[in-house]
Amino acid sequence: MNSVDRIIHDPTRLARLEELMLLDTPAEESFDRLTRLASKIIETPVSLVTLIDANRQFFKSQVGLPEDLAEKRQTPLSHSFCQYTLATTEPLVVADARRHPTLKNNPAIADLNVIAYLGMPLTTTDGIALGALCVMDDKPRIWTEREIEIVCELGVSAMTEIELRAQIEARARIEADLLERNRQFERVYRFASTTLEHMKETLEQSVEKEELRSYVNDMLDQLARLDEKS
Repeated sequence: MNSVDRIIHDPTRLARLEELMLLDTPAEESFDRLTRLASKIIETPVSLVTLIDANRQFFKSQVGLPEDLAEKRQTPLSHSFCQYTLATTEPLVVADARRHPTLKNNPAIADLNVIAYLGMPLTTTDGIALGALCVMDDKPRIWTEREIEIVCELGVSAMTEIELRAQIEARARIEADLLERNRQFERVYRFASTTLEHMKETLEQSVEKEELRSYVNDMLDQLARLDEKS
């Protein structure tokens, strides 16, 4: 297994992808805006935001793909250039994939007509590589320093959007958990209040000790069941 394969199949990286809950999600304007900008500014027919799973690349956003591929929103890793960005913090710059030592046999060249490629890895703040923001051309191209800089900036923006989304969802989960805990507390409080009233009435009636013990035990059983549900 080479270094790229080891990174792709790293359990920590795959777990983070699952935690982010971006795989197989619908297109979102916040990401589509970035790919549209990339293609418009750099004048490329295709731009993508990809996430690399264990055996595929998923297109979170795309501009310019053929209709059938745009609908599928993924390719197997056999057709992925973006997977090679995972092993570096630097952009992957390819003027002509047909002459590139790693990419020259990639089926995307023949099947998808990918010739020139420029991709910036999407890496979390703690160093976990998720995928790439990239632009592609169907002819050889020497990428300028300005174009490389633009793709890098757009890649940073895409990663910021991913982590901002994760923070919002984490906050929402915490708020939902607190709301549920409050509901549980209210149920326990109502039950305890009602129980105390019944105990007061029972004591006022001067009931037998065994009857009171039975009542208390029943109350404790109900409280235990509530605790198990909380």
